[in-house]
Amino acid sequence: MELLSIIWSFFKIGFVSFGGGWSIVGLIKTEVVPRWIDESGFSSLVAIAQSTPGPVALNAATMVGWQRQGILGAVLATLSVVTFPVLAICLTGIVGKRLKVRGPELQESLKTGTLAMMTMTLWLLLPRGVIDPVLAAIGVGSFALVAFTKASPLWAIFGAGAANVAFHLLVP
Repeated sequence: MELLSIIWSFFKIGFVSFGGGWSIVGLIKTEVVPRWIDESGFSSLVAIAQSTPGPVALNAATMVGWQRQGILGAVLATLSVVTFPVLAICLTGIVGKRLKVRGPELQESLKTGTLAMMTMTLWLLLPRGVIDPVLAAIGVGSFALVAFTKASPLWAIFGAGAANVAFHLLVP
C-alpha cells in the first residue's frame, strides 16, 4: 500500500513539474513531509537532490522510494515522476503539429503555472516565526541587483553570503 502511495505522490509531482528545479520543491515537501520523512530529513533530501546530477524531483523520487521500499521503490518512484512529462511531451508534439501551435505561444501559456509553483515554494521555505530583518534586506537587495541590472546571480549569491558574514562579524 505504501508503495502505491509513493508512486501516486510522485506521479502527481511529475504531472506539474514542468517548472522544474525550485518551483517543484514546495510540492515535494507537501507530499513527503511528514508522511515519509520529517523536516530535517526533507532538508537533507533537498540538499542531496540539488547536489547530485539530474532534476530535483527525479532525485527526490529515487531517494524517497529507496528509503521506504528499497530498489523496487526507487525504480517505481523514479518512473512515476517521469511518466506524465514524457507522455505530455509526446502528446504536445502530436497535437501541436496538428493544430499548428508555435513553441513561443505554448511556452508563454506555461509561465503562469510555473510562477505560481515558485511562489508556493518560496512561501513554504520561508522560516516560520520572526524573519530576520537583516536577512530580508540582503535578500531583497540581491533580488533587486539581479532583477534590475546585468549582474550575475552567482555574484549576488556570493555577495549575499559575504554581506551576512560581514554583518555578523561587525554586530555581535
